Amino acid sequence: MRIQLFAVLFASVWAHEVHVPDKANADDGATSRPAEWDDWHMAAEHHVDQWDAATFFKLHDVSDKGYWDQSDILYIYGLAKDKLVGDGSGMGQHDHGHETVSAEDKARVVSTVLALMSTENDGKITPDQFAAFVASGKHLPDFGFGQGHHLDFEAEYEDHHWNQYHRDADPDVLVKHKEDIEHELLHHFHEIDEAHDEAPEIREYARTYQSPIKVENIKAKYRRS
Repeated sequence: MRIQLFAVLFASVWAHEVHVPDKANADDGATSRPAEWDDWHMAAEHHVDQWDAATFFKLHDVSDKGYWDQSDILYIYGLAKDKLVGDGSGMGQHDHGHETVSAEDKARVVSTVLALMSTENDGKITPDQFAAFVASGKHLPDFGFGQGHHLDFEAEYEDHHWNQYHRDADPDVLVKHKEDIEHELLHHFHEIDEAHDEAPEIREYARTYQSPIKVENIKAKYRRS
């Protein structure tokens, strides 16, 4: 991905306006993020702090068609997959009941983005249409699905943590960071719930096993006097 990115950067027409993120209104928190979603996405997912419309468009034209359609828009927002596990980065809290991305949510994202740029109403966005959108000072909206992780949560963990801290220096993970522990927990909780989905009787058994003991149901002769 990074090789592709640098090729795109050098091939871009730098006469286009270069987009510099505004961090003045960035969220306060442990990790500062750019105020606009597209700036956040490019910085967090593609490691680019300044970008132009041609670069952004080319990176997200998945099949190199020369235009964006529904599949590309979903890819931009990390919604090409059907589930967002944890926060999508390979870390985050496990919430099995809310990790499925509904067809309605996907349709809402696609229709909103198309309405912002697709002047022909043909379900496509051209490079010129996106360039005009960016030049007008507008930004891709934040739909609340995170920063747009393109890959599944296992591959994202490798991209955001493993490759940097373990691939070369510590492949056996002799040094465990909190991210490694968080990922392992997320992986196992997700795996357990997936198994329960395939065999609901196991989920019911586990729920019964974990239920608190009702002392009143224990026969008197077995209770401590």
